[in-house]
Amino acid sequence: MNSRMKPWIIGALFAIAAVAAHASTFKHLDRASAKQLLEAGNYKQPTVVVLWSSDCVHCKKNLATLQALIKRDKALRVVTVAVEPETAVLAPILDRNNMPAERYAYGNDNPDALAYALDPNWAGELPRTYLFNGAGGKQAVSGVLTPGWVEKTLKAR
Repeated sequence: MNSRMKPWIIGALFAIAAVAAHASTFKHLDRASAKQLLEAGNYKQPTVVVLWSSDCVHCKKNLATLQALIKRDKALRVVTVAVEPETAVLAPILDRNNMPAERYAYGNDNPDALAYALDPNWAGELPRTYLFNGAGGKQAVSGVLTPGWVEKTLKAR
C-alpha cells in the first residue's frame, strides 16, 4: 500500500472489510439445518434459540433480555435465527445487543418450508423462542420473555 495514501481511503477500506466480515457471520438456513437446530438432544448446555425479524419490536425486546442474561451467565448459549433473508440491517441489530456469532438467516428455500422444518406447530408468530435446558428438556414460547422465566425454564432438569 502506498504510504502517501489518504487516511480516509484507508478508513474506507477498513469499513468495507468490517462489513464483509459481518456478512460472513450468518449461516444460511436450509430445511436440513432447520430440523437439526431444534432437536433437544443436540444441546448439552443451557441454550436459547430465538427466531426474530428486523421489523419486530418485541423481537428486539427479547434480544435485550437475552443480552442481560448472557452478561450474568457467560455459559448461556444463544443462537439467533432471522426469519428473513440476510441483509445489511441484520448484523447491526445483533451487534447492538451483543448477540454471539452463532447466527442464521433464512436461505434460498421457501420461507414456509423453512418455518415448517423448524417447527411444524409454529404458526409464524414472532418473537418465537426455544429454550433447551441441556438435559433433553425443550420449551417453546411465543411473545416477550422475562429474565426470571427464562432462568427458571433453563434450570429445570
